[in-house]
Amino acid sequence: MSIINKKKYDFYIKLLTVLFFIFINFVYFYLNLSTNLNDKVYSFQELFINYQAGFIRRGLLGELSWILYHQYSIEPKFFFSILFFVIYLTQFFLFFYLANKYIVSKIIFVLIFLSPALLLFHIYNPDLFFLRDSIIKLGLLLHAVIFYKYSYIDNNNKLYFKILKFLVVPIIFILNLIHEYQSFSISIHFLISLGAIQNTKQIKKLVLCYLPLIFSIILIMIFLGNKAQFYELSNLLLKFDIKLNPYLGGGLYSYVGGFYKWHFFYFSYRDFVNLFFSFILSVLVFFVLFKILIKKKILSFHSKFQKKYFVYFIPTLIPFLLATDHGRNLSFISFYLTVFYMLLKLDKTLLIKKKNLIFRDILNKYLILVFVFFYVFMWKLDQVAGFGLQGKPNDIFQSSLFAEIIKFIKFLYQFIDENLINLPEIRL
Repeated sequence: MSIINKKKYDFYIKLLTVLFFIFINFVYFYLNLSTNLNDKVYSFQELFINYQAGFIRRGLLGELSWILYHQYSIEPKFFFSILFFVIYLTQFFLFFYLANKYIVSKIIFVLIFLSPALLLFHIYNPDLFFLRDSIIKLGLLLHAVIFYKYSYIDNNNKLYFKILKFLVVPIIFILNLIHEYQSFSISIHFLISLGAIQNTKQIKKLVLCYLPLIFSIILIMIFLGNKAQFYELSNLLLKFDIKLNPYLGGGLYSYVGGFYKWHFFYFSYRDFVNLFFSFILSVLVFFVLFKILIKKKILSFHSKFQKKYFVYFIPTLIPFLLATDHGRNLSFISFYLTVFYMLLKLDKTLLIKKKNLIFRDILNKYLILVFVFFYVFMWKLDQVAGFGLQGKPNDIFQSSLFAEIIKFIKFLYQFIDENLINLPEIRL
């Protein structure tokens, strides 16, 4: 009976998790589609970059939107809203496929699913709903699930390599044309594939699979964008009331200049403290947690070639030199790291045993529960990791999940009142 009750308990937790992510993503999808909530933020306006002024980085998605609008009269806002809603839901279900096994440890399960740095990153900062980062993360998750299903579960490396060559690598190539940040995560994809390698002879085969991606990187480097394209695209997009970021026309020099100005003119001690704690809570927490699980033999690698996995994360640090919104960069690293850890072999029996040993100590138990409560409800990773833009105070230690619950309740009231039945008027 206790086993049956535990399975029911686990089932309800999983069900609540699924419903929560469906509802919360639907709320922001509906708000973005029905209002002008994010029409003026750069992440939305940047989606309109296209090839009408010549080939340019980040132009593929905007070109698709341009074709759909002029050929089929599909409004860009409708297209992008639907697209990103589907992306976030798909991202969640793929993530859930990999991580639901951690339900045997409710603490780890909660930390993974309710972390402000992972699946909820775009929720706590609504300006990021249309950020292309989500497409890159979806590509990584898709590859991770393919590896987990065919190479690990089915133990069919031959089929995995076929899918890698004819599906995964072409998707990565396309994602490079959607956003050049994808090129910095190729090493993580390679790290995942190393799980299917058992000897050094197979590494050559793996390298040949990834070799075509060099061409996409060369394309990005050549077609960074110039001022002529910036002005031409700006004029073309006036009918959509879109204002492109000047960085598009500045190339690499603009990014270097922006980095210098951001970090040496405006960055203060308070900003450094926020960035420091953002790193601890978004990256270091998961690194330490899973490092302990590996050390305790609860997690194990698929191949000996994955053991020095931190080397493959070095390219993901490059955006810290090119971009100034470090909250995004930390979210990327945290996401990559967690997805990789979720792919490893998990000894559930040993995890339960170790968990029970830890919770026998009443002090450990309550300290962990207090930390989890703080982690879920009392901080958030925003786009700039607490940086005070234009001298305005900003802090990562703010109400996060609780604030979203309150917003969700208010949204439900307004949605029901306007679309279903008249609810009682609220007077203060």
